[in-house]
Amino acid sequence: MSKLMQSNGDDHPEAAGKHLADALALEAASRFDGAAYLAGYVVECALKALILAEHKPAPGDHRLTALGVDALQLAALPNARTAKYARQLPSNHPMYSGRTKWHPAMRYRPPGKINAGDAKAFVSEAASVYKATIAQMKLDGVA
Repeated sequence: MSKLMQSNGDDHPEAAGKHLADALALEAASRFDGAAYLAGYVVECALKALILAEHKPAPGDHRLTALGVDALQLAALPNARTAKYARQLPSNHPMYSGRTKWHPAMRYRPPGKINAGDAKAFVSEAASVYKATIAQMKLDGVA
């Protein structure tokens, strides 16, 4: 249980860790669609954790670009608790835009729509975001 667990039981930092572990396992098993799908949730949960750390409600939105903008705007405010974590977030990655943009509807696509290279890029990005945000927030006692 993290310090950012919500009253409804949602725990974005813990969920991010769970999804990262599962994405890495699926990638290792050459299950690229599932790995890419879960990688997106790692990033979503990390962004929502940044928003929660600023004492704002986590949006129900799944759009990574919109969540990233929200997190970065909050981190830019004076006395922001999350500035040091948010500055590590990438702004231009295939997960956020481009032909393979991540979206929860990926779960409905037939198998094989995500190739190994894209899945590996998504999982690598998710691991990087997790390390820069959730892992560091836990070390700092924020999450």
